[in-house]
Amino acid sequence: MTDLLIVDDHEIVRAGIKRLVENTPNLNIVADLGTGEEAYQFLQKNKVDLIIMDVSMPGKGGIESTNQIKKRFPKIKILMLSMHDNSMIIDKAIKAGADGYILKNDLSDDLLNAIEKVMNNEIIISASVDVDEFKDSRIKDLNNKEFEIFKSLASGEELFSIAEKLNISYKTAANYQTSIKQKLNIKNILDFYNVAKENKIL
Repeated sequence: MTDLLIVDDHEIVRAGIKRLVENTPNLNIVADLGTGEEAYQFLQKNKVDLIIMDVSMPGKGGIESTNQIKKRFPKIKILMLSMHDNSMIIDKAIKAGADGYILKNDLSDDLLNAIEKVMNNEIIISASVDVDEFKDSRIKDLNNKEFEIFKSLASGEELFSIAEKLNISYKTAANYQTSIKQKLNIKNILDFYNVAKENKIL
């Protein structure tokens, strides 16, 4: 029996996933939660074999949450869900420890197959993704934390709120911002937005 945890900030998505898997033998949904932080706390006291995790959520995003969970619970499999068929986000997700990445548009067709493959130690990525699309992009040089902060800044979030949601000091967040600017050779918030749009991150 595979114990499954669903993590997505949209209740309708969680309900849809539950409908897809609830009649599947050997799959047991232990909980469905709305944030990566809730998932991390839940795992302290509950056994889970597989997490289906959204990439884009309030607070720590799915990539940062995956990184945190895999460091503490390396045996748990994590299958990431996203609206984004963006090879750069997939690259960050796999480097953070994700065992698979599936597009929400492909859920009804691919989810059960993806779960089976991930539980058999295969890495699964939606076939409709062009994994080489951004292979020369500078954004690949950002580490996972920098990438999360880059996305938040490009979306117009204030540095104070970013620091708070990632549970880091404002000074640390500012240092990350400086590092990002240097790596991407950008000067201001408008540049953050433009680079994100160019790379299909927004």
